[in-house]
Amino acid sequence: MNERVACRIHRVHRVDTGVFWGLAALVVLAPLPLGSNRPWAWFALATGVGALLTLWFAGMALAGRPQPVAAHRLRVPLLLFVGVCLWVVIQWAPWTPTAWHHPLWEDAGRVLGRELAGRISVNPDATLSALTRLLCYGGVFWLSLQLGRRFERARLGMHLMVYAGAAYALYGLVVQFSGSDKILWMDKWAYRGVVTSTFVNRNSYATYAGLTLVCAFALYLNQLGRVLRTNAPGRVKLRLGLDRLLGPAAPLFVAMLVLATALLLTESRAGASSTLLGLVVLLGTALFGRTIPIRQAGVLSLVLLLAGVGVFSISGENLAERLAGTETQELTRRGRGAAYAIVVRAIGDAPLRGTGYGTFRDVFPLYRDESIEGPLIWDKAHNTYLENALELGIPATAALCGAVLGCARCCWLGIRRRRRNRLYPGVGVATTALVAAHSTVDFSLQIPAVAVTYAFILGIACAQSFPSESGRDSRP
Repeated sequence: MNERVACRIHRVHRVDTGVFWGLAALVVLAPLPLGSNRPWAWFALATGVGALLTLWFAGMALAGRPQPVAAHRLRVPLLLFVGVCLWVVIQWAPWTPTAWHHPLWEDAGRVLGRELAGRISVNPDATLSALTRLLCYGGVFWLSLQLGRRFERARLGMHLMVYAGAAYALYGLVVQFSGSDKILWMDKWAYRGVVTSTFVNRNSYATYAGLTLVCAFALYLNQLGRVLRTNAPGRVKLRLGLDRLLGPAAPLFVAMLVLATALLLTESRAGASSTLLGLVVLLGTALFGRTIPIRQAGVLSLVLLLAGVGVFSISGENLAERLAGTETQELTRRGRGAAYAIVVRAIGDAPLRGTGYGTFRDVFPLYRDESIEGPLIWDKAHNTYLENALELGIPATAALCGAVLGCARCCWLGIRRRRRNRLYPGVGVATTALVAAHSTVDFSLQIPAVAVTYAFILGIACAQSFPSESGRDSRP
């Protein structure tokens, strides 16, 4: 009997390990095909996540064991997320009351001379595609939450994100300094002369680089904190710190330099500012969780500041020029400020029901006016909150934001209740601050590679936010 139980446990462990490596491979490879921002790429990503979810649930059912992280521990965020997904299904469905349908269906039926089955969504296919992507991101979070409960996997997952980010950053730097101006084998058709790595948009890549830089900084602080917390004289701590820097922490330090350089060379003001906010929040959580002693925090901050100034002085000249320039003229001429006003007006026409998830590109031309100059096609609002409010309606948008903030709150509580490894939940708080700030002026979270990377990191952070009953899951 004991042999049978041991054999079953071994099979479950093998399934978990296989699913974890499959998930890590999907997340690591997601930025490669243009940030997975093409239908075939995100569909393949969603299919892979669905297959891993099926395999993991099947393994759980056959083993008859409880989930590593019970659903009730995150019941509020999970219920909010499920509620949003059900609302998107209602937006897509043709059996909703006629009074809920978008007026465009009636107008189209009048033009065609026949009655059309109306819906809340003005483009059901786009709504279904957007729902598939949202479920994919939720699946990545769920698997990362469950598999990241073991500390060994959590640590490995964070390291994989760091070195994958460093590899993409190194590729972007090689392309930049070689002057080839290519994305893989294709000539760039946008953002020439700046680092975008395998992404098309520099702001989206800046967010991805920022997420992995925050992870690298957290792991580096964790290494350094062990030295600073030792009860030894200052000179001994300095020697131990240098040994750590030149030894185990050297790859992390190099990765941080590569990521920071690539980030600055994107010349993305919002990306650099949001990443800086994430790093400051991470340092604050490290101080709050006493990962870094307060007495040494000032010296460490000064050293990091000097290092940041050095990297900025070498690679940030063009970014400094963009930061010094005014954006008022750009907002007026290119229409971003006017677009915000138009989106707010459109939200007012359907504040509760929305126009259908993923339908911004179909709806915005209906409201566009002469306040926006030029022939630019606006397929994104450059503000994720406004775009979601237009598509989902204000209540569902609030629920979706609440689900993410609920996970961040779980991480914040984890900093307070954990006795060790507090920087892991700290990463969840810091990365949430990063993407939340950047989403006010751009659409990086709408790029699948960025979204799955954030979901993977947040899942690990939430998994490590709960104290272990036996101590095994949090053993360093």
